[in-house]
Amino acid sequence: MDYLILILLAACLLIMLVIHQDIIQFGEGYNRTMGQLLPRLASVGQPMKNALTLSCVIFFGGAIARTFTEDDRWLWNALIFSVIPPLVQFLRRKRTKTSG
Repeated sequence: MDYLILILLAACLLIMLVIHQDIIQFGEGYNRTMGQLLPRLASVGQPMKNALTLSCVIFFGGAIARTFTEDDRWLWNALIFSVIPPLVQFLRRKRTKTSG
């Protein structure tokens, strides 16, 4: 279970580093590499950036709560709730594309 948590935390950290290249400055080589490795993730719109950031923060909070309380329910709840913001943005974008 601990390795799964570490993998998910690393994935959240990678997502944050990719979508917030404008805030986190590691140089032009870093931006180019991230743009080539994960082009669709690097070019998401602002509403999806906000949703992904919120999801990562929710998951970080669940992992921290699990660490201090040693109760796995915090982590599972965080996993479930972290899926909701990107899903809402995705469905909202799909609905506006089909109606417009």
